[in-house]
Amino acid sequence: MESVKKSFDVIVVGAGTGGSTAARFAAKQGLDVCLIDRKDKNSIGDKICGDAVGTDIFDYLQINHPKGEELSCNIKGAKLYTPNLKKCITLMDPRQAGYIVNRLEFGQRLLNEALDNGISQFLENTMALDLIYENNQVSGVRVKLSDGSKIMLKSKVVIDASGFYSPLRKKVKSSLIEKEISKEDSILCFREIVKFSLEDMQVNDPEYISIILDQDKAPGGYIWYFPKNSSSVNVGLGAFMDYKGQVKEFYKKNVFNQFIKTSKVEILSSGGGVVPIRRPLWSCADNGIMLIGDAACQVNPLHGGGIDPSMRAGYLAANCAKSAIDAGEASIENLWMYNYNIMTSFGAEFASLDLLRMVLQVLNNEELNFGLEQDLLTGEEILEISSSGDLNLSLLDMAVKGFKGISKPNLLLDLNYLRIRMKEVSKLYKKFPNDISMFESWKSSVLQVYDKVRKMLINPKKVK
Repeated sequence: MESVKKSFDVIVVGAGTGGSTAARFAAKQGLDVCLIDRKDKNSIGDKICGDAVGTDIFDYLQINHPKGEELSCNIKGAKLYTPNLKKCITLMDPRQAGYIVNRLEFGQRLLNEALDNGISQFLENTMALDLIYENNQVSGVRVKLSDGSKIMLKSKVVIDASGFYSPLRKKVKSSLIEKEISKEDSILCFREIVKFSLEDMQVNDPEYISIILDQDKAPGGYIWYFPKNSSSVNVGLGAFMDYKGQVKEFYKKNVFNQFIKTSKVEILSSGGGVVPIRRPLWSCADNGIMLIGDAACQVNPLHGGGIDPSMRAGYLAANCAKSAIDAGEASIENLWMYNYNIMTSFGAEFASLDLLRMVLQVLNNEELNFGLEQDLLTGEEILEISSSGDLNLSLLDMAVKGFKGISKPNLLLDLNYLRIRMKEVSKLYKKFPNDISMFESWKSSVLQVYDKVRKMLINPKKVK
């Protein structure tokens, strides 16, 4: 392919929601941008996903909200259900209330708007193979083009948006960026989009996405039921990676057979994948490179939502790339503000929810039913802690919770202890150092909080 340009300001690997957003805003600021993706152009956006995105991100980026073919339905928020389905925690948040999108149409729109903003080159059916280094700094990507040829693409900055199994993250030469993700920090999912006749069944709770915690039916993960429109739903299940050979069976028995009450259905889409359910990477950047979206584990640990954070990260990465290039060097010092912006915003929320996720994963169904039915942890509290780092419970509130939890005092103590640790980690993230020299000290403080929660899970009595 003789016409391929080989030198750019920015190379974005992956044209999903995060990659297309990064490419769009980098090009809009006058940078010379190359966007590559392993899929063909017409398949960009087609992904196994819950398809939910809040209204907030569109106002934040000042771009058009979903409409027409790309909008499946509107949602008000998320509901987190107990295993027995008798109680739900309602989470009303602008990042969860918004839209269920047609993933392909939405992805195509984001890609086309990126192209319209002046990307100088888009390479489809192109696979990223490795990073190029010069003077201990990423300076481009080695790729395999659609015709099978392998070439070097050079750049001042690489933005990796290539997904959870990023080939580049594993090749990065960095003491800051985690190359491998623990299997305990991810779940294996299987989902289908099921269409039916309104004469045969109706969509349950069509204005909310529903998450069901059940350690028997979805061990370590959750069941989800998302409306798509008046006559179709996105239903699926996630479980610990150790259940690899059983997830599809779990789905058929515990999801499809439970929620699809008619045999007259059409399966519009079916498939599985791995989703990270943890805080973002310790560092989402190093010399010459930034990671966004699933590649950086920028996914809500509680319900796996990743569209909003990937788009937000794409925008922040584009801005940081522009600043670093204007400063003359894309060193980690000049890219550090990207980390700062991630960690002090949704990074703080996700770290807090990560601790909650760790606890929810080890509670059995009896404890989940009791704890949530007795309001030992409410939706308002979860949002308040995770979004602001603050939670002020009055003595009356604590007395009421103590009375409600009297038959299970250990569980009450566990959840109270968890509140404290969630608040602690959220505040630490909001104080993420804007100077890289303070990073290791900050990281050590966060690890201490995580260690406290792990010790609680192993032996609760020793940490009370």
